[in-house]
Amino acid sequence: MRIFSLLAALLAACATAPGVPSEPVPQGRIVELRESFTCPMPGSRGLITVTRDGKAERVVFDGLEFELGKTKSTREQLTLSPKETEDLFRFVADSGWQKIPTHDETVYLNPANDKRVGCADCCSGAMLIKTVEGQRSIEFRGESKTAQVDALIKGVEGYLSHGMWQRVYYPWEKQR
Repeated sequence: MRIFSLLAALLAACATAPGVPSEPVPQGRIVELRESFTCPMPGSRGLITVTRDGKAERVVFDGLEFELGKTKSTREQLTLSPKETEDLFRFVADSGWQKIPTHDETVYLNPANDKRVGCADCCSGAMLIKTVEGQRSIEFRGESKTAQVDALIKGVEGYLSHGMWQRVYYPWEKQR
């Protein structure tokens, strides 16, 4: 079973294809944040989840494929204080996430041939914001993400850098 293939499919299902009428963007109270990422060099995949009670979990898998019991991983947990949790969720609520396009179509300049091309070696990911009314996924790619997407991701990661992450070990996971 490929957990991240399933995760990617689920996140893709949350995003709207260009030109397709979309459901109204959820506006209500944010209850969960999820940031997923894939990096081709070195190959790794990861997921960070933060719930409204301040519990955060970060898991990073070696490689781009996942096989239960064989893929090496690192799993960590963190609990934010109630004030930090409130500040984090207020930051996201005030970020204008409802107006950020669901797909980041940015590209970077290839100095070898001076043509605008997609970044094949760049990390990509998505920020999924769940509210009491629904959810919305904002995809990003590479270092050339829009300023608003970059600020949202760096802001969330900034709040998560304040605490002390604790390693968690499960017997079925091989450790990195």
